[in-house]
Amino acid sequence: MAKLASRSNVVSHWHHPVENFQTSTMEFYAAVEEALQPHEIPGLSTSRVDWKEGGVISARREYLRVKRGKLAFDLCAAPFGADFFFSSWLAEVPPSYGLLWAFIFLIVGFGIIGICINNFGFFAGLVISVIVIPALIWLLGYLAREGHLGPGADDALIAIPFFGAVYERLIKPVTYYKMDTTLMFQSAVHAAVLQVVDRTLSAKGARALTEFERKPVLNEFYQR
Repeated sequence: MAKLASRSNVVSHWHHPVENFQTSTMEFYAAVEEALQPHEIPGLSTSRVDWKEGGVISARREYLRVKRGKLAFDLCAAPFGADFFFSSWLAEVPPSYGLLWAFIFLIVGFGIIGICINNFGFFAGLVISVIVIPALIWLLGYLAREGHLGPGADDALIAIPFFGAVYERLIKPVTYYKMDTTLMFQSAVHAAVLQVVDRTLSAKGARALTEFERKPVLNEFYQR
């Protein structure tokens, strides 16, 4: 069963309606996943998520999520009466379980302080804790940044209130390279979506997209 998605900070949106047209949503999602494979995008993951069509008790609509780091494309292909539409939403996905990770972080921190005090006395233990805890935090951040703790570790650290902001600023700051690779991710996924849309429309004899229709409405991440 697909995971229920939560509200995200939208970076860009693309949408194209097709009159008197029908196709398979699941086949479109599978074709996009296949079209992404030749790009070999580092850190890429795909999954299915549900977005509610309206309020709390409304029906759900399944989207294909293409994610890398904090950025994710949520792709939709769905009928609307006799017509059909394709859309993609690029957004910054908020970290999950922030308070839980903060609680675990505090428990571990107090545990280290307790061990230091128990072994070295109260004052010496506090001094050693002040040295040990930041060193462990830096080591944890370094290992997460380099990918040694698995793909979910980075998101877990970012989810921790206060520490997540410090981690992003000091250990994983925004750089030209990071912005360039983010733009490459945007371009590669959008190109794959357009490739599949073009093939789907052509197979059913529908009109091809114009250049204007191919362009997303962007709110560039570095202008936010």
